[in-house]
Amino acid sequence: MRLIINIGICFMVLVMATQVNSFVGITWGRQQTQQLVPSMVVDLLLQNKISQLRLMTSGYDIIEIFSATNISVSVTMGNSFMYQANRKDLAYNWVNDRIKDPINKGANIVELTVGSEPFSNTFLKKATNYNVVSVLKLMRESLDEMGLGYVRTTTAHGMDVLNHTKFPSEADFRDDIKVQMIESLAEFNRTGAPFLLILFPIHFVKDVMNYTIEFAFFDNNSGFKIEDGNITYTNAVELMIDSVAWAIKKAGYGNMKIMIAQIGWPTDGYPHANIKNAERFHKGLLKFITSKKGTPMKPGPLDIYLHSLCDENQFHKVFGTFQRHWGIYEADGNPKYKIDFSLQGRNELPTQAKGIVKMPNRWCKFNGDTSNVELVNKNYDLACQDSDCSQLEKGASCDGLSFASKVSYAMNAFFQKNKQEVKACDFDGLGQVVATNPSATNCEFPIEILSFQDQRVQNGMILRI
Repeated sequence: MRLIINIGICFMVLVMATQVNSFVGITWGRQQTQQLVPSMVVDLLLQNKISQLRLMTSGYDIIEIFSATNISVSVTMGNSFMYQANRKDLAYNWVNDRIKDPINKGANIVELTVGSEPFSNTFLKKATNYNVVSVLKLMRESLDEMGLGYVRTTTAHGMDVLNHTKFPSEADFRDDIKVQMIESLAEFNRTGAPFLLILFPIHFVKDVMNYTIEFAFFDNNSGFKIEDGNITYTNAVELMIDSVAWAIKKAGYGNMKIMIAQIGWPTDGYPHANIKNAERFHKGLLKFITSKKGTPMKPGPLDIYLHSLCDENQFHKVFGTFQRHWGIYEADGNPKYKIDFSLQGRNELPTQAKGIVKMPNRWCKFNGDTSNVELVNKNYDLACQDSDCSQLEKGASCDGLSFASKVSYAMNAFFQKNKQEVKACDFDGLGQVVATNPSATNCEFPIEILSFQDQRVQNGMILRI
């Protein structure tokens, strides 16, 4: 059978290790210029004993890839697609096409997330006139009418749904969204759904609260702590979870389960975003999860999804370019640091992706002609506008490069994104294709992998789902 796979952007979450009443998962985003072949990803996940998956889009075009893998699937209706289900007939059709039909074809869909941070300040600035809670209820009704009552329905929220305060006990939902949040909680409570919480400790500690970065780690070495009554917080994660727990309790739903939808540490594009800190953060986090002690407000096992499987050089930046570097794996499927997905405390690298094919060892480099600096700067800016220059940000891995090397990095990023086409290294005659690696200490000039599309063309295949 011939298969065609639409490899448009999707965002997947995959459960790696399961414990009694809790699990640890990982997110997988595909916002990359050259994407991993889906079958290779499936193999990577199975090698790491991943048994469940969450698509952060509906994923209707790729769900069937996982139908023979015993992987349970969660799907998401993105914020920008809610208009497709803001009436009963539209909701019914969406569920029929995106959930029921794939289930009939063998997919094991177990959850639908309606919206991702729909009440964040960033999204509300662009929001259209529809009610997230109304769409959530319509989807629930449609699922129930189709005999799919076992498919859970919920929504994911970030920390900015709160009016941030120093002490968790003082936290509450923002006044401008409090009505909608209480309506959401009532719906979650009615259906037994969890509250999905998105946590980025590095951003919260550094940019939101302006605390020492050590507070983001479980093995906090600074001595910095927050005392809230008789409770002492020595790390941001417990404080963040309990802040949301207090807000939920004040709304009347103190027993509602909180599930961590995304949590992780970036490895580039930002001060303190590096491999050493990412490994340290995850080691402490997984030790905390394995202990099953929970937080003062939410004692006991916690469900979490680590963020994320691999880097995404086309990810839409909200807080900063570091959001393109959450990956535990490089975009080419190579693991960055040691992490034990089995939760056994082993000090080892995760399984490497198999079957990856890189493009030839060719780079684009600035020829050094600075006779027209304005022209050089123009081409530098153009290259970075269309490709990923996040490694050049202040505090990032390539921040210390010379001006000429930074221009070379930008030119190469553009060259690789455009599949090493010679014309993509012209830059008004300022670029040159070289076979010698121009990488510097702590700053790698990447070579892209052959994407699924490229390999499909190479092999003369057309794949259809």
